[in-house]
Amino acid sequence: MKKLWMFIIIALTLTACGATEENLSKEDVFNRAIEASETVKSYTLEMDMDIDMMDMKSNLKATGDVTHNPDSMMIKMSMGMPGMSMDFDAYVRDGEAYVSMFGEWMKMSPEEMGLEDFDQLNKEELEKMKQFKDQFEMKEEGNVYILTLSGEGDEFGILVEDLLESSMGPADPEMEESVESMKVNKLDIEMQINKESFIPTTQNIKADVEIVEQGTTTPVKLNGTISMTNINNVDPIEIPDEVKENAISEEDLFGTGMSLEEIRETVAYEVPEVTQLPEGFSLVDSMYDDMMNMVMLSYEKDMDNGFMSTVYPAEEEMALDEMGGEPITIQGKEAYLFEEEEFFSISWENNGLYIELAGGGPDIKREQMIQIAESVQ
Repeated sequence: MKKLWMFIIIALTLTACGATEENLSKEDVFNRAIEASETVKSYTLEMDMDIDMMDMKSNLKATGDVTHNPDSMMIKMSMGMPGMSMDFDAYVRDGEAYVSMFGEWMKMSPEEMGLEDFDQLNKEELEKMKQFKDQFEMKEEGNVYILTLSGEGDEFGILVEDLLESSMGPADPEMEESVESMKVNKLDIEMQINKESFIPTTQNIKADVEIVEQGTTTPVKLNGTISMTNINNVDPIEIPDEVKENAISEEDLFGTGMSLEEIRETVAYEVPEVTQLPEGFSLVDSMYDDMMNMVMLSYEKDMDNGFMSTVYPAEEEMALDEMGGEPITIQGKEAYLFEEEEFFSISWENNGLYIELAGGGPDIKREQMIQIAESVQ
């Protein structure tokens, strides 16, 4: 009987020892997370990010699947901003990207769309985090390790650059140059890592940065959450044949750069333009979209101040009042003004054409935008 109790005590002791959690350091957790990331073959991504760029607020929601070998992605994005919202569907595989915009599939490179930056669960991203292991604080809560970092300084730019690019939606080709001169005023990161698998499951991030490009400073604030679920349970991603077969070029969707004179020779309607530009503004770009029969004229003073005039035939009566905004009168016609801090949008119809002015900046005021609209002829 004594032997039986001895075996029971020994067994209970061994079981208790085996159940004791390891006392891991921050470096241990990062090392195991990096090792575990190499076993990830697929996962489901969800992102909800608030973006404040030059006091213009927007929100990016994204959900999709990521698989490796080969690296592939299928993602749905919704970008909401003052007065409008845009939805994108995208496939990425073998270095090709197909994006659905305005009801059309378009072929682009992943770099142009910033889609490759949505993959936050990989060895490279975790190794960037590990560089700052001494600045992280760690605690245990339930079945996760929670690592938090709060800091400021340009050295933290490496932690936010990919997220910044993906949060911008369709990327500016010069973004890479911009990121190299990024100032990080404040950065807060919380990362949750599963205790059993050591795979990160959630990231919460708040960032206050300034992008300096060509002498112009653009403030950007990010505040959002990224979650990774369904680890290694995603089916292989294939780009549907109908997407590849029906995809158009970027030029077909966004229009072709042409001079204003060339556009006037091409279209069958009189192209109105701004006749009274504020001091310092000039016409910097003109494009024609053959598919939409749409003319787009861009006016700028500098990188912070600009607006675009969009014109196309109003083949049927436009429900301008359903777009929201304040009713005003432009050229004796009913118009609607949308205002959000330094952004303005004015829409109206005249002589069978739908006309919209949209843009803003610190040097453009409400009354000035209305005067610009009145001068469109």
